[in-house]
Amino acid sequence: MRAPGHRSPRVRSCLKRRGEGWHPWGVPIEVRRILVPVDFSDHAPPVIEWATHLAKAHGSRILLLHAYHLPVEFQQLEGAYLPQDFWANVKSEAEQSLGVYRDQIADQGIEVEVLVREGYPATVIEEEVERQDADLVVIGTRGHSGLKHLLLGSIAERVVQKAPCPVLTVKIPD
Repeated sequence: MRAPGHRSPRVRSCLKRRGEGWHPWGVPIEVRRILVPVDFSDHAPPVIEWATHLAKAHGSRILLLHAYHLPVEFQQLEGAYLPQDFWANVKSEAEQSLGVYRDQIADQGIEVEVLVREGYPATVIEEEVERQDADLVVIGTRGHSGLKHLLLGSIAERVVQKAPCPVLTVKIPD
């Protein structure tokens, strides 16, 4: 058994080379930008709470993202009518709703930005991670399994698979 605080020669040499303080495995963890996809469900507040906690701990900026998407099936319906300002209204309402969360986060002294994008949520999240140079994604998951998961799919699962940065999933019980 090793004594507390004992570091292997490999870790000590890595720390010496980098000239940094001690970090597990010799790798510092910097979380400057946290991307938080928000779907406005009842599950959003706990996800935002986790992101806020992490932002306070790391001095991070929070990027609140809402992706809106009209299913292809609806778009292909003959005679389906969308008013001219439909997409502008969707975007405006999303920005207003995110603004409530933005204000709550900003009141805690955390930098926060609101992003609203049109497109399939998993794809939009992946693109915004790259565009915003996010260091972490904090996303909710309902933890469906079996047939429910097969039918509903999982945005969180796709983000975990494709995101170029770490993803924290916050499990929300049904």
